Amino acid sequence: MCLSHRLLNRLISGRLAALFALALVVSCISAQAQSHSHGYIFFAPGVASGGGNTNGALAGGVGAEGVFPGGVGLGAELGALKIRHRSGNGSFSSGGGFGLVSVGGYFHIPRSLSSVDSYLTAGYSALVALGLAASFFHIGGGVNWWFAPHFGLKMEFRDQARGSSGTTNIATFRFGLAFH
Repeated sequence: MCLSHRLLNRLISGRLAALFALALVVSCISAQAQSHSHGYIFFAPGVASGGGNTNGALAGGVGAEGVFPGGVGLGAELGALKIRHRSGNGSFSSGGGFGLVSVGGYFHIPRSLSSVDSYLTAGYSALVALGLAASFFHIGGGVNWWFAPHFGLKMEFRDQARGSSGTTNIATFRFGLAFH
């Protein structure tokens, strides 16, 4: 397949993933009245490594999760990722920005009458820039601490990995506000 066909296929798959994620976010927001379904905003400092290089990264975005009986959930996120590249002389330069689209499953660890909601997550992420999309698998875990009836703090570790042409990892520590 020639380069232009590969680029077109990546563009189409990236747009379809973005449309699916947007539809999922809207459906999860409408389901917030159920159980522990919620929306959230986050920022996430971290590191991006691949090809023998490790660079600083910063991500941020919005998401929503629908939680069903038994603690199983389905969620989606839209955001952005910025990577700082270290040059040969040790100085940093601002790297390119990427759109970030994620869809994933969640498992909330049952705890009756607790304001702390622990969970595990895994799913698909896509980084999108200039019509190109790169697919990643993500895995992580975290807690939501509901300090008020409709507001909480979100803390999560997430690793996004891609192994197709050399392993690439983006590991982030996410901090945010959750609401329902």
